[in-house]
Amino acid sequence: MNKGILVTLAAIFCFAVFPIHLTYADGKTLSKGTSLPRISFKDAVSADTMNYLGLSRKSNFSLDDIHGSLLIIELFSTYCTSCPRNVPILNDVYTRIERDTRMKGKIKILAIAIGNTGKEVESYKAAYNVLFPVLTDLNFSVHDAFGNPRVPYTIFVRKTAKGKTIIDSHQGVLDSTENVLKKVHSLN
Repeated sequence: MNKGILVTLAAIFCFAVFPIHLTYADGKTLSKGTSLPRISFKDAVSADTMNYLGLSRKSNFSLDDIHGSLLIIELFSTYCTSCPRNVPILNDVYTRIERDTRMKGKIKILAIAIGNTGKEVESYKAAYNVLFPVLTDLNFSVHDAFGNPRVPYTIFVRKTAKGKTIIDSHQGVLDSTENVLKKVHSLN
């Protein structure tokens, strides 16, 4: 078979399998000071995830239901080639927070897999040893609510009297555990 035909077939396959709006995300994100959009999850989570996030329901919960004064949300896709580079940094941040009695219970980390199934997420978690909870956004509603950012995209959210407010964000690969922790300490 001709090499050009193979390339064309591969491109057609990619456009059929991977949603175009993920591939061509416009990168418009919610700005600092914006209230966290009302985002709900229908998929059931484990008892460990319920306990860590302080949820009273196993499914049909929202980001508003998550306990903690500061929430770090990582938007990613299992098909993103850069996203796995954030996992060791966020794992380290998660571990340090959980070991620090001043931060444990107050600061929560979770990831949201954009356009991925539960099975894809479980494979990703196992492959990269993800320690923090990962929720799924199979139909891209979370991605849309956050303004279709390119992934990886890290959002810092503070609980305020008005609800949860976006106070900072980071587009792309995180540079170090120490810089994320500095940001956490300055925002908390």
